[in-house]
Amino acid sequence: MEIRFGSFQICAGRVKPKWPERLVVVRHAQSELNVARDLLEEGLADKLRQLASVRDVDIDITGLGERQADETGKYLARMPRFDVCFTSPYKRAVRTAERIATQLHYDIHIFKDYRLGEKEFGVLHGLTSDDIKEQFPHEYAARQRDGKYWHRLPGGENYPDVGRRVHEFMDKLVRDYGGRHVLVTTHHVPYLMFRALFEHLGEEEMLALSEVPNCGMQEYILDTSRVPEGRMKLVDFNRVAYRVDGSLSIRA
Repeated sequence: MEIRFGSFQICAGRVKPKWPERLVVVRHAQSELNVARDLLEEGLADKLRQLASVRDVDIDITGLGERQADETGKYLARMPRFDVCFTSPYKRAVRTAERIATQLHYDIHIFKDYRLGEKEFGVLHGLTSDDIKEQFPHEYAARQRDGKYWHRLPGGENYPDVGRRVHEFMDKLVRDYGGRHVLVTTHHVPYLMFRALFEHLGEEEMLALSEVPNCGMQEYILDTSRVPEGRMKLVDFNRVAYRVDGSLSIRA
């Protein structure tokens, strides 16, 4: 017999967990776009402009990204078995999830979910700041006025837009994956939004979070110490498991 009270259930005399037993969220491995933006900082904008002709969803990971994902998979293989993996449908996230899965030594179903996609850049995809200032001066001025959190890109999204998508995805976890072990691969902005939503962070608090490394991981466990159905407790943030300078680096 099952009785529902608000956000949790009592099943055969016991409380059914509201949230997953463990949730690990991973940013995708190094992508071709990440490399292009690094070159941009060095004054080389051509690579970024070349990617403007490629759909954001089709941008792949690099050879280094493959190694980062493999090392991340080896680290996650030491955790209790995951029941399911959800990934952004973007190629760089899917490829990260697939390479992680090959290291787990058990079969795991990978589901693509559009709500985990990166913030949409709209018509500004692949443009440098100088390009935007020249081609879209009004948008450049609006971005300077509103800041990156609130400014909605033309044909794209702002941070709260992504937050709404992530919130919808979290509803799915509550509905279908209470008490399970869930792995997620996603992108920079959705990755930050998971923490912002769990911890009710505002604009300044969220933007103060450290930059997310490729294959950075945040981990939550179900904490039932305060309420019987449990709340998600952050136990790790921005951990990486790939090799840096020839040694295995685990960084918080």
